[in-house]
Amino acid sequence: MSAEYKKYICKTCGLIYDEAEGDPDSGLAPGTRFEDIPDDWYCPLCLVSKDDFVLLDENKTAAVAKPKRKVSTQADVLIIGAGYAGWQVAEEVRANQPDSEITLLTACDGTVYAKPALSMALSQNRTADDLKEATAQEKAQQLDIGVKTNTKVISINTKRKKVMTTGGSFSYNKLVLATGARAVIPQTEGDAAAAIQAINDLAAYRRFRRDLENKSSVTIIGGGLIATEMAEDLITQDIEVNLVVRGKHLMGQLIPDSISDSLKESLIQKGVKLHFNTQMSSLEHCDTGYKLNTQNGEQIETGIVLAAVGLKPNIDLAKKAKLDTQKGICINEFCQTSDPDIYAIGDCSEFEGFTQAYLEPIRRQAKTIAGHINGDESTPFKMVPPLVKTKTPSLSIMVAPPLDSHHGNWELSVQAGNGQKLFYKDDEHVSGFALSGELVTSANDLYQKYFAA
Repeated sequence: MSAEYKKYICKTCGLIYDEAEGDPDSGLAPGTRFEDIPDDWYCPLCLVSKDDFVLLDENKTAAVAKPKRKVSTQADVLIIGAGYAGWQVAEEVRANQPDSEITLLTACDGTVYAKPALSMALSQNRTADDLKEATAQEKAQQLDIGVKTNTKVISINTKRKKVMTTGGSFSYNKLVLATGARAVIPQTEGDAAAAIQAINDLAAYRRFRRDLENKSSVTIIGGGLIATEMAEDLITQDIEVNLVVRGKHLMGQLIPDSISDSLKESLIQKGVKLHFNTQMSSLEHCDTGYKLNTQNGEQIETGIVLAAVGLKPNIDLAKKAKLDTQKGICINEFCQTSDPDIYAIGDCSEFEGFTQAYLEPIRRQAKTIAGHINGDESTPFKMVPPLVKTKTPSLSIMVAPPLDSHHGNWELSVQAGNGQKLFYKDDEHVSGFALSGELVTSANDLYQKYFAA
């Protein structure tokens, strides 16, 4: 009798590899044991290697046997922010500088978890506690750094190289801003406008799970990647799902219209109710929860309203310090801001006009920063299209979206069943591709051919 199938989880993004299900999109048939997966296989969601997966039951980070480092108010490297970017740069800096004094400040409790897992946690039956990987103190002990939680940064004095917080002042030699981004909440009329939720962190997911109890319907505002993934996740819970989409296509800024149309039909078959070319005009309380009115005159009664219309980089601290900002905090190829002793990484940063919304470029930014702080300029950060796997079970999709979507067109290359392969071309230059259905198995080869950094 064969051994029971096991589940492994990606430490970076929270994707679960179930041996019983395999990963058909990557060519791994159901029943493929983890140890039999080729060494060059990568996480289809965030592109880390097989080595970054651990048994699901062993996902909690154990405290290491070393004394807890005290929080230093005079840090060689001071990091602001305890999201993925903050912890990632802390890991890289520590690897480069085993003896340096590293301090991380965060306004929250600093819990370590995989943020991408939030949009698939319901279908995996994972609570907020299930998503936790480590406390801030456990992670800090593992890295041998100091961490100060629940501490809000008030200002940065760039001349004195000092940061003022609600817990006192901290001096730095090098400063890293990993302040992230906040969810955009659409403004609307009505007495229930303040009831709109957004799931952008673990605390918000916990509140949402609590509020979802005894609710039979959820309306999502937005039609992008996260909104679509949340709709897929919710529909597995026997919840009525309405999706109010401003444009005429799902994920219109990410995938070609033809793939979007196929995804739309699959979602409709599952029961998702789609409302295109409209926006919320007002939200009011009613006996069953909320009544959402759209600009085209529709009325939707719903138990919860979720906003998933995008993120806004947190740049207020940088602006107050008079660093150069546009959409995000402007950085150069070494992730330095307009102050060479201050770096920025992740959702809050902007390079060559682009902000970072995916994990893979953040990992490369962390390596660049750590190397540069250590005097190494051999790994400058470069902008390349990310490889994105959508968490849409209705239709497998992998896309490398073009950085510039204004000077070219999507061209269909292959169509097989429900699968499509399209290239984004400017004349004959390929600057992006999109795959769906069974054709997603060629994504890695195409990415290595055209975009591997």
